[in-house]
Amino acid sequence: MSAGTRAAPGVGDGRGALPGAIVVGGGENGLAAVRALATEGVRVALVCTRPSDLAQHSRYVSAVHRLHGFQEEPRLLIDLLESHANSYAGWAVIPTNDYALAVLAQEQDRLARWYPPTVPSWPVTQQVVDKAITCRLARELGIDLPQSYGPAATFTEYESVRYPVIVKPVQGHLFWDVFGRKLFVAHTEAELRTAVEAVRAAALEAELFDLVPGPDDHVFEYSTYVDLTGEPMAEFAARKLRQGPPFYGVARAATMVDPAPLREPSLAMARRLGWRGLLNIEYKLDPRDGRYRLLEVNGRCFLSHGLAWRAGMNYPLLMWRERALGQAVQCTPNGWRGTWIHLHADLLYTAMCLGREQWRWRDFVRSYTGPRTFAVLSARDPKPSVVQWARTVKKAARVLANAGERSAVRARVQRMPAAEARA
Repeated sequence: MSAGTRAAPGVGDGRGALPGAIVVGGGENGLAAVRALATEGVRVALVCTRPSDLAQHSRYVSAVHRLHGFQEEPRLLIDLLESHANSYAGWAVIPTNDYALAVLAQEQDRLARWYPPTVPSWPVTQQVVDKAITCRLARELGIDLPQSYGPAATFTEYESVRYPVIVKPVQGHLFWDVFGRKLFVAHTEAELRTAVEAVRAAALEAELFDLVPGPDDHVFEYSTYVDLTGEPMAEFAARKLRQGPPFYGVARAATMVDPAPLREPSLAMARRLGWRGLLNIEYKLDPRDGRYRLLEVNGRCFLSHGLAWRAGMNYPLLMWRERALGQAVQCTPNGWRGTWIHLHADLLYTAMCLGREQWRWRDFVRSYTGPRTFAVLSARDPKPSVVQWARTVKKAARVLANAGERSAVRARVQRMPAAEARA
């Protein structure tokens, strides 16, 4: 396991320039963070943590560091930051994945000599990383949740289950690395037994929940930035239009909505956590009773934060200004209203699931013809998108030639409940 580095001349040379930012994770959310910072004049160094990262191809990156084996040993990040402390002292370290969020919180005291803390301490952050703790706090606050059947590891009461159900991991990033998906869905007792045994065999923790029905556009996100005094200084809400994979995945298209319906429970959760910094909370509107049920809480740059940025909520910039410069921060929407699109995922999943999703073609077309911003595609910064599509062409060739690859791709698109799938 090792780290590789590419640096531009003069970056972090300490000659009186303002401190910059180190973005950890080069996926789509990391790319958005790089652009959101650099277009405001902030120097940005990037730490790549996965072979699939894209942000290192951005014209806005001043230096690139590559961590090999980061998922297996997240503390490699701490070693990297310490080894470059003379160059980056005072810079804000901005996590874009849960591995980075967790290790920065756990090693906060070790890093504080050089880097201003940008995430809460581990006792606070653990409450977000560990979804079982998050759910317990939500219940204490009276926030609506999907019905729970208990931990998967000890589950035996199969006859009590009303299907379909989901097997949801306690630590989603660990689950994803093992299974390549966010969760398991079970429509029958046989499927549930198989899913539970798979989780046990992987020595992971998961909980069984009722599956909240309704199409992808019933999923909402509320985000806020809580300053160091505990005051929310920005808020933003979005509604997902389409997800990838459909019904069980992450946003591939989203649009702005009024944050008011989600404000009270979200800020109550932020206060109960004792959170400082960026917090994103996801809900699903349950068509059975019209209540918003909490799905998950994230404490780092989330996938569609580029939509918030386009609308005036530049969360990475707020973090940098407050933590690296020590400034008081606040921002308000700029009045832009449009759609955020992850073009690569949207087109591929639309083609793969043609006719099986619950949306209308006129709404699909409207998302592309109205005001819009893209997760990766950018005329000013085109290379990440070119690289992404080039990789897809190569992967498509492998999939066509290899049955195992085809099976892995099909497995990502789990069967939707009959009520949610189009005939």
